[in-house]
Amino acid sequence: MNAVFAPDGALLRAWSRWWHWAWTSCCWALLCLPVITMPAATLWLITQQRRYARGEASLSPAESVRYLTGHLFPALPLAGCHLGAAALVIIGLFGPSPGGPYSWVVLITSSLAGVTWLLLAPWTFVIFERTGRTVAAIKTAYRLALTRIDLAVTGATAVLIAGAAAVLLFTRVPYLGPLLALAVPAAVASLSIMLHDRASALAPRDEVQR
Repeated sequence: MNAVFAPDGALLRAWSRWWHWAWTSCCWALLCLPVITMPAATLWLITQQRRYARGEASLSPAESVRYLTGHLFPALPLAGCHLGAAALVIIGLFGPSPGGPYSWVVLITSSLAGVTWLLLAPWTFVIFERTGRTVAAIKTAYRLALTRIDLAVTGATAVLIAGAAAVLLFTRVPYLGPLLALAVPAAVASLSIMLHDRASALAPRDEVQR
């Protein structure tokens, strides 16, 4: 029992992690309010989780402002690629059907593109946070997902479940639900980082960097 409540015990470590997730998630939501800053804010969220995992101090408010202004425009092309892919998939799945055999071709192609996009999307931001290059981030995420499809599926599934869980916690679980939902964005970022790093460590280096 004493080990649980010790300064370095499991209970206080869990509390510290939840608190870090909650406040960085709240900051991320505020930073996303202009909408155009959402990609840079997402990179900021990933950076904060990496620093916490390494035991480093979080970015200060002044450092956060400099980080956002420095990544605002470089992150927009990656966000544009994701928006374009999402729009094409939605139009293909729910838009007007060409009719005849082509309708099945459009449906199958859109479904495959949607699944591929879901597998790549979380890791592209994790990779871009390190490289700062849109094309390289997409290519690396694609090759990494092919070599470690199990981890890519786990990451994409976790993102979908986390999104649904956050909505349910906010709307269906009184009192405790909103408190738990606050930590969801940062928790998803931490999970995506962990899965990406594990996939990078397990995948053949020449296969990923080719």
